[in-house]
Parts: sequence; structure tokens; C-alpha cells
Amino acid sequence: MGKPAENFAITFKITEGIAKYGISDYYAVLGLPLTTEPAQIRKKFLKLAKILHPDVFGKTAAEKEIATKYFSKMVSPAYQVLNSDRDRGEYLATLRIFAQGWKQKQDLEPVVLQTDIAQRLYRIPHEITYKKYVEEVAPKQYESFDTILEYSNTLSELNLVYVLTQNNLAFSAGSSSPAAASNPLPATNASNNTTAPAPQPMQSPALRNLNMAELFIGKKQWSDALKELLAAEKLDPNNAKVFALKGVVQMNQNATAIAKSSFQKALKLDPKEPTALKYINQVNAASKPPEKPPEKKGGLFGWGKK
Repeated sequence: MGKPAENFAITFKITEGIAKYGISDYYAVLGLPLTTEPAQIRKKFLKLAKILHPDVFGKTAAEKEIATKYFSKMVSPAYQVLNSDRDRGEYLATLRIFAQGWKQKQDLEPVVLQTDIAQRLYRIPHEITYKKYVEEVAPKQYESFDTILEYSNTLSELNLVYVLTQNNLAFSAGSSSPAAASNPLPATNASNNTTAPAPQPMQSPALRNLNMAELFIGKKQWSDALKELLAAEKLDPNNAKVFALKGVVQMNQNATAIAKSSFQKALKLDPKEPTALKYINQVNAASKPPEKPPEKKGGLFGWGKK
């Protein structure tokens, strides 16, 4: 792992490729092609959350701080957009509009590419080749601090070539959100016909811990999951999801009474919290004392005078 540069020298920002035109390249940040299916976006995010965890990526305090900043300033914002069907659909629509505008003035504004691999793709553009090149570069992206921005810029150049050279852009915008399907273009302001910025979702300061906890829960590593959730509770004490996931962990640790309390706290913070709603009845039933058998009223086998 390379030595980290000083904090002031790191921009935590892609500057080449699509980003060179003032558009954030969220796919390049996550090391994914623009054709990636939505389910794979979350899978890659969880992988990066684990890679950039301070206890995994960094050895010194400075390294841990930089790993955290890469996650909070680049990876997490990218995931916030791409994880939402609506935001992802609007983002991809923005790329289509950008490509259409560039094609109208390409003679006046030729593409300048810094990397050899992007230049090769531009000379012979093909979707299969594009995906192959992204798959070659992405595994190197988060190997060290010295490679994150370098390979992110390379990926953004590959994404730029794909956007500008494909006649029918094959993006995976997802279909689980009606808004993404029925309104593929960004909202506009009727008075001046300018594109209105999409509202950004509120991001929990405990997002990393929550996602790591879900990763550990999926692997049934209950102690590791609880450790992440306790850290999350300190960062975001009013987050209903934190307590709902704590309830799941405690339930699987056979601490039914404590799990019930966690689910109740989650539902107090958010009466519609789905995980708490799913399991609260289960822990309620488990915590009930066993019913006493009915008393027998005289006579053999309960047959007697009433």
C-alpha cells in the first residue's frame, strides 16, 4: 500500500473524463461501467465500504483519516445517487443530454483523452470492449491511496468515450421506481426552462457503520454487526434503522427481551420502520410466558360434576 499524500494535496475529486465537463462521474467512483445493473451497485458499495474501513485500509491515524474521507467525500455520495431509482434515472438522462449536445458541436470541441486505454477505446469503440477495459482497471482502483484518483480518472475517461460514441446508450436505470420510468428527463423550471437540481437525500453520519452492520448480519457475524451498530448509535442516536438492526442482532443472540426493547425504540422513532415491523410480533410472542394448562374439574380425566 502506498504512502498517503498529505490531506491538503488530495482533492477527493475526479478531474478527467466526464468530470472534466462538470458532471460528477459516480460510476467511475465505484469502479463500475455505466451499464451496471442496480443490484450490482449495492454489492460494489458494500465491498468498498469494507475496503475503506479505517481498521482495514489504514494503519496509522493519518491513513485511517484519509480512508474515511475517500469514503465520505467520494464513495458514499456516489452511492446515494446511484442507489435511488429516481436519482439514477435523472443522472443518466443528464449524460444522454450531454452526449447529444456534444455531438452537435464535436467538430468545434474535439475530445482530449489522457490515458492510452481510453484512446484505444475511442479509436475502436464497442460496448464489449468498454466493459472489458473497465473490468481491467477497476480492481486496481482501491489498492492504495496512490491509485484511487489515478484509476478513477481513467475509468471516467472510459465512461466518457462510451457516452460519446454509442448511438443507442444502453444504461441500466432500473425499473423499481415509477418515477424513473415515467419521468426519465430531469425536472425543468417552467419560467426559464433551466434544469432544476435534484434534491439530495439526507445522509446519515452512520451510513458506513449501518452498511457494514448489514454486511456482517448477512454473514451471521453477530458480534461484529453489534459493534458497528453501537458505533452507529453514537453517531446517529435518532436513526430508527440503527435500533431495528440492533434488534435483529439481539434476537439472533437469544436476547429476546433486549431485542424487543430495540424494536420498540425503532418504531418510536419511525412507526413505519420495516425491519422493526417485521420482527416485533415475533419477539412479542417469544417473550410471552407460557400459558397455564386449564384446571381439571374433578373425576377421572376431568370428567366430573360441574
